[in-house]
Amino acid sequence: MAKIELQPPFVISALLAGRLYRMLEITKVMYISSSNAKCISIRGGDKTAGFKPITEFISDMARDTISISSKINAVALKFSITAVNEKRTNNALNNFTKAIEKLESESKAREISALIEKLHIKISELKKSQADDCKYLSALFDDISQGIRAAKVIVTNSRTEASRAGEYQTNLFAIANDLEGCSDDITSEIKICKTYLDDLTKMTGK
Repeated sequence: MAKIELQPPFVISALLAGRLYRMLEITKVMYISSSNAKCISIRGGDKTAGFKPITEFISDMARDTISISSKINAVALKFSITAVNEKRTNNALNNFTKAIEKLESESKAREISALIEKLHIKISELKKSQADDCKYLSALFDDISQGIRAAKVIVTNSRTEASRAGEYQTNLFAIANDLEGCSDDITSEIKICKTYLDDLTKMTGK
């Protein structure tokens, strides 16, 4: 079976940033839906009282997801810059390694050998930075996943509360459906992002 070649880390991190942008847009829709539900729950008084804590939870969760996504985006950008620096450093290392083989001067050879050693150290530092970023990204995605799992449970509860909301029932059911759709879409985006992250982790583990 042919080996599947992974794309360069800086390309994967750019793809990851693109999926994060989509996830942020979905989360903003979720936040707007929860805000609309909050307005209805206030208007409905006793009929929609049970819906208010649900909308507050969804709003808080959406805000947290937006905040975490912003952190992930910043780390992904940092990773991309580090990956580009590693590629350039590796190129320099290869050039110096080829050059030293052609040198006849021992003093020049020692000078370039010292540079090569420094480049090896820099590459190790860059790889460690990337590995640390991958661990941090993984933890942040786990935080979002946990929030979305809780949101799906809350959406189920929101339908129960909507069924008791009298004339507000139709609007609240529609909002519950919107919230469920957003949760499902974010879950799908997280799966794709984690696939990219797995690829990055494999590369940094070399």
